[in-house]
Amino acid sequence: MRKSIFTVLFLLPLTFIMAQNLNASLNFAKFYNPELGSYVETYLSVDMNGLKLVKNEEGNYYSQVNLLLMFKRNDSIIDFSKTTLTSPIVEDTNELNLNFLDQQRFFMPNGNYTLDIEFSDANTDQEPNKARGEINLNFQKDKVQLSDVEFIESYEKSDEWKINTKNGYDMVPHVSNYYGDHEEKIIFYSEIYHAKEVLGEGEKFLLTAYVSETNRSQVTNDLVIRKRVDAESVNVVLNQFDISKLNSGNYDLVIELRDKNNEILEARKTLFQVSNTLQSFDEQLLAMISGENSFVNKFSNDSLTSLISCVYPIANPAERAFIKNSLTTASEEEKRRFLNYFWKSKDEYDPENAWKTYQLEVIKTNRSFGNKYVPGYATDMGRIYLQFGPPNTIADQEYESGGGRHEGAVPYQIWHYYEIGDQRNGKFVFYNPHLIHKGYTLLHSNVVGEISNPHWQSYLHRDQLQNIDAPDDDRYEGRSGELYNNPR
Repeated sequence: MRKSIFTVLFLLPLTFIMAQNLNASLNFAKFYNPELGSYVETYLSVDMNGLKLVKNEEGNYYSQVNLLLMFKRNDSIIDFSKTTLTSPIVEDTNELNLNFLDQQRFFMPNGNYTLDIEFSDANTDQEPNKARGEINLNFQKDKVQLSDVEFIESYEKSDEWKINTKNGYDMVPHVSNYYGDHEEKIIFYSEIYHAKEVLGEGEKFLLTAYVSETNRSQVTNDLVIRKRVDAESVNVVLNQFDISKLNSGNYDLVIELRDKNNEILEARKTLFQVSNTLQSFDEQLLAMISGENSFVNKFSNDSLTSLISCVYPIANPAERAFIKNSLTTASEEEKRRFLNYFWKSKDEYDPENAWKTYQLEVIKTNRSFGNKYVPGYATDMGRIYLQFGPPNTIADQEYESGGGRHEGAVPYQIWHYYEIGDQRNGKFVFYNPHLIHKGYTLLHSNVVGEISNPHWQSYLHRDQLQNIDAPDDDRYEGRSGELYNNPR
């Protein structure tokens, strides 16, 4: 049975914990019922892979998980649920590509709550894995408000009430806010409260929903919906966007409500992530690019290959697809056109100057991080340097006698960025397990989109004990933990 990772994903806020042999996602969203009041809906998706299988009397298999959810306020338990969830029955243990779902609702008055979660395989004696999230319920009757956004796997009309029924729809939740290859659409559900009471019966308001790159206001690929809506006590938002053309990255689903004077009544922004490794470069663009009088014409064919390879760290996913998949077979003319296209996209008026500026940084990375086996720009350190710039601090531990839970560590470095992209306090851990000159590779990072290895400390030590659980609060021990927790 393959190893996997137990990951808890909260939509608001995002929280992550890791443990061995479990693979699950937990999410929650806040809603309001005019008759019953505020409530929190929790969603759990569990992958049967990684859970211990139990054989029943018929010779078939199932697995179970224990789930404890506790809502606390000022250290007092306001509501809780303790359940044992049982998977579907399977006949063949080689066909375990199956997730099973749990959905629950908790009605509570407005206020601030802490949600504590404990999760474990019911058929093993391992300690439960834990996570925590903060929840604020603040639905008010005197203003127009939006619920949280629930991402949906599928839905259908229903005349019967079930735990996953809201406003006449049965909905299967898409528990994670992560969308991978072959997930071509994002379906979303939200509710608008008190529009009729606040705006007046018969009044209309404007609903706008769109997708934008995180922390950017412009609409992405014309993914936008605008419509005038009749004010009701509860208005339902149920729609979808085609995300098949989006590059890998972080995006916001934005919902805005405006009155007849175009004043914003309410707005909500919900993060989701796209990983589109199947993204391809539109090579028809190259045919439309003229290389006449371009600075790239002075380069030889071999130089063109090298000059294109070294822009990989700053290329977008589609451009990276060209470099990985087409560079080795591209003609000399196609290479010239691509390089010309690339630098014109960086600086339309002076692409050669943009190229020269970047080449100075490439020279630095080749000197600082390259060795006889690989140029600096192609190393992990070189790629991160070119992509994000120099770190604010570097902890360089070439030799260490005591680096954590075990004695003795291979050479490692910890890079720290005060700000990196849209994230603060970014960290990268590099190590050199084979003691090669400048042979550092990336071991762990807390930066979104980079490799994450919660057991990174065990890899710094030659015994490589991979069964050490990461601390729940991301506070690591020993010298390496000190340098990671308090960069300087």
